Amino acid sequence: MILSGVVMTSFVVMPVELMVQTGIGGVSSLMFGGMLVVLGLITWFTPNQHVISGSLAGFLGLGALILSNLGGLVIGTLLALVGGGLAFSWRPVTRPPRGGRRPHDQARQEMSGEANRENGEGPDAPVLPPPAVPRAEG
Repeated sequence: MILSGVVMTSFVVMPVELMVQTGIGGVSSLMFGGMLVVLGLITWFTPNQHVISGSLAGFLGLGALILSNLGGLVIGTLLALVGGGLAFSWRPVTRPPRGGRRPHDQARQEMSGEANRENGEGPDAPVLPPPAVPRAEG
């Protein structure tokens, strides 16, 4: 997505006065390119927003095809569509918690009975009845 924004803006590098005279193609190329760069940075630094930023990048790529010099001579549009699709379908990897036991190690210990033996419980421990609860007489 960042690369598509750079491609779109690089085709219209010219003085502002000349860009305004060229019409909507020059100004919208900067707008679409800037928004695609921002969406790429959002996806990079906050991966939990990948669905929103990926879908917006796809829509911006299609809009740039119409409004900004064929979306950077079609190269920028194709890069925006591919980058948006990859961001949309991407699943961030969750990291295991730091320190302590990993969840699957704890489950394995519970299945083997190691956790019960550590707490003084086990297959040889006596079974105690539940505590009696006094009844309210009324």
